[in-house]
Amino acid sequence: MKYINELKNIFSDLNKKQKLHIFLLNILILFIFSMSLFASSLLAIIVKTPLTVLDNLSNTYNQTSYIYNENGKLLEKIDSEEYRTNVPLEKIPTHMQKAFVGIEDHRFYTHHGLDPIGIASSILTNIKTGAFTRGGSTITQQLVRSIYLTNDKTITRKIKEAYLALRLEENLSKGEILEAYLNRINLGQGAYGIQAASQTYFSKNVWELNTAQCALLAGIAKSPREYPPYKTVPSTYLKDDDKIIGNKNVNGEEMYLVLNEKSFQRQRIILNRMYELSLIDENEYKTSLNFNTVESLKPGDLKHHTMSTYSTDYIKSEASKYLAKYYNLSLDEGEHKLFTGGYKIYASIDEDLQNNLEDLYANFTKFIKEGPQDKGSRMLNFSLDDGGSIAYKDETLYFKRYDNFDEDFNFIVTPNDYNISSKGDLKISGRFFRKIGNKIDFIDLYEINENGLLLTYDIGNLNIDSSYADLKKDYLIIDGSFIKDHDDFYRIDENQNLIINPSYTEINKDANIQPQSSALIADNESGFVKALVGGLDVSSKKAKILNRATDSHRSPGNLLKPFTVYLPALEEGYTLGSVFDDIPTTTDEYMWPENYYKSFKGLMTIRDAIGNSSNVVAASILKDIGIERSLNVLKRFNLISENPNDDYFINASENSEKNDMNLDSIALGNMEKGLSLNEASRMYASLAQGGNAPDLTSIIKIEDNTGITIIDNREKKTNVMDEKISYLLEDSLKINSSKDNAPKIGDGKTYGYLGKNRFSSDLWYVGFSKKYLVGTWLGCDSPKISLNTDDNIIIKIFNEIARDLEDSSAEEEIPSYIVKKNICRKSGKLGTKLSEDADANYDEIFIRGSEPTEYDDLYKKYLICIDSKLLSTQYCPAESVEYNVLFERKGGYDPDKHYGIYPEDYVEIPTKYCNIHTKSWYKDHQNDEEENNHKKINSKDRQKKIKKGAKK
Repeated sequence: MKYINELKNIFSDLNKKQKLHIFLLNILILFIFSMSLFASSLLAIIVKTPLTVLDNLSNTYNQTSYIYNENGKLLEKIDSEEYRTNVPLEKIPTHMQKAFVGIEDHRFYTHHGLDPIGIASSILTNIKTGAFTRGGSTITQQLVRSIYLTNDKTITRKIKEAYLALRLEENLSKGEILEAYLNRINLGQGAYGIQAASQTYFSKNVWELNTAQCALLAGIAKSPREYPPYKTVPSTYLKDDDKIIGNKNVNGEEMYLVLNEKSFQRQRIILNRMYELSLIDENEYKTSLNFNTVESLKPGDLKHHTMSTYSTDYIKSEASKYLAKYYNLSLDEGEHKLFTGGYKIYASIDEDLQNNLEDLYANFTKFIKEGPQDKGSRMLNFSLDDGGSIAYKDETLYFKRYDNFDEDFNFIVTPNDYNISSKGDLKISGRFFRKIGNKIDFIDLYEINENGLLLTYDIGNLNIDSSYADLKKDYLIIDGSFIKDHDDFYRIDENQNLIINPSYTEINKDANIQPQSSALIADNESGFVKALVGGLDVSSKKAKILNRATDSHRSPGNLLKPFTVYLPALEEGYTLGSVFDDIPTTTDEYMWPENYYKSFKGLMTIRDAIGNSSNVVAASILKDIGIERSLNVLKRFNLISENPNDDYFINASENSEKNDMNLDSIALGNMEKGLSLNEASRMYASLAQGGNAPDLTSIIKIEDNTGITIIDNREKKTNVMDEKISYLLEDSLKINSSKDNAPKIGDGKTYGYLGKNRFSSDLWYVGFSKKYLVGTWLGCDSPKISLNTDDNIIIKIFNEIARDLEDSSAEEEIPSYIVKKNICRKSGKLGTKLSEDADANYDEIFIRGSEPTEYDDLYKKYLICIDSKLLSTQYCPAESVEYNVLFERKGGYDPDKHYGIYPEDYVEIPTKYCNIHTKSWYKDHQNDEEENNHKKINSKDRQKKIKKGAKK
């Protein structure tokens, strides 16, 4: 304090000039210190900038990715072929170069990598809007970012980007930079570079494009997800007003290419920008605006990569999804990252388990051949219409294989089914087609082979722009102008049959055996998938065949009940010993629901309701607690998303007539679309994990090309329920393995549940032990064809898969929060000697504090006359009287209120006394007995006299 006062005195003695000098010196010191701090921070960031080779950017385009098992053994090298063809700058038209420079960086030729004017302008724009709406990056900055950096919006990334841009400008000319940029830029739909984009959208080389088409491609650069000329949409999300211009296969699912109006709005902005900058003259500007770019679109086929088996296909598909999510990209772009980014994928697939599973599915027809063939084909139930087609109500599902297609799958139309107008318009009977969005789709084909197996063929679409074809109620009409421009579309043979050129169809000539099946095996200790098969075609070498384990969504039926009904019920305070009545009930003025076992069992605990899969009890519980609690559970498992387009749950806003917002879908699992086997298995895996749901994926971790782990799924789990509730629910699914054909995994305790819906279209079984989970599904690819087989077939398949799994996990100790009580299954209360005598008791577990404290009061002892079945009287003979322990429902049971139907456990407690053994009967019986006794005595006397006479 003394020194501070002295300094103050010294400073007060200084004159104004001296004080100003000291103030300026302090400012200088502070400035130097700040600049030093800024420079050191800047240097620290620059030092961490990735190693670069700036004189040959083409080396950065292709880097091979690798798949390893969890022990580091190389499983597969992923070829780094890209959807890209590099072209030199001299082959890129000047209007393409001008379009990109005009919209992305119009001072490109004057700056040195950074554009101070553009940066200042973007800062002002962002301040005005109050958000980050404009970036101000030059073409050079965008190029180095795409090669070496990420899209993170951080100051660190911007500093690295600026540093690399300045260095790049020192090493390469403007022409070299622009060439690299135009050959690398992401232009949507998996197309990288302007040549790939030209082929993707126009099926032309880049040097064949005009100014309007170049402007369209330049517009995509701002957002490859937002501005491509068309978007890839699955059939389930098509809208009536969508204009479909093509289709392609992504991960085994047919996707439709829907025209995107935003792209053309952006195109007009770019053309206007080019005109304002005098990059094009007024005549070229007007000509480009009037050019019909939509009609010039001709989607090309991108090269997809071969997926050798279901397992490697699955690994690549999963890795693509994780990369897309990590980099905030589309699925196509995530896949591109995988094939070109030099990643190391560590996968959990166990080669031995995978090979065993594939061997079983290679011989899967042995299960189908065991099925009956009396209702269609082996194991399937369908009917044929008068023409021999497989039909459902008024809908044709499959045409006979050879009725209208020959050996080579040429579509042959007989003279009765077509005509050609004087204008050249072609009309074909509409019975061969159906409309999906505005795309004309062929109805698929079938045949039944010599073994009684159903084989189906995917025929796909008629590849005609929707503006030239219109499907009416009875016929398809194709514009004569299209026929004129495509004279190879059809030919007429000598029998006047019209034959469509196969190049205008999307035919898969390989047959699918029906029913199909899928299965997966997961390790419950790690939460990773160890083996997976998505169908019977395990030997296919085609690209991206449909994986029914991950990409097919089907109605789960009973399989859903433990989670949508009993989990929220237990969370609401019910116990496994809570009792409900399985009796006929009324819903919306109808008797609903019915049980699959075609009867009503009466009073039962929740444990028994789960074991019997009672529809009545499930619906009753959900009526009581409300479906909102079930919806909450589905949200926890990510089965309902905030964005309806990201899930398969159908809410009322998506479809007011057919949706899942009802008891039938949520309580009984009869959903409109449903779950994949992977999603259903993940729900059951959460029980094995004590309430924590794993991702249930094959991807353990992913390293980028620098060796940094960017995705790590080890220990990645989401808590979806309390561990105490999980313990109860798991215990309720315990299997009695002593039963014949009981599901069993190894020597450990097995838990599981069978799924079947009211359509009989799908059978599921998901079972698990402490170590393994096995999920399997069976059904026809068309859910409108039902199964004709015993439910036990799915358990047989399950056991075939599980029999080689070794699990000798020791029985775990009962947790301290669990207590066991002997209860009566009709009342849910503590058992008594009477309920025990009635064989109505069993041991139930409870969370401590929720166990019952009252004793059963339903079971009582009655003396019954076995002859009259009424209460015994004093006159009933001893041999006709016995003690019966019976239970009586509180309030009784009135069959008139339940459609005249009695439950199986119904017992009528007699209220009247025996009407056989009356007082008069007793007197008559006594007289008869006296007379009989007298006769017996006289008979004995006579016998004695006879014996005496004989002795004499």
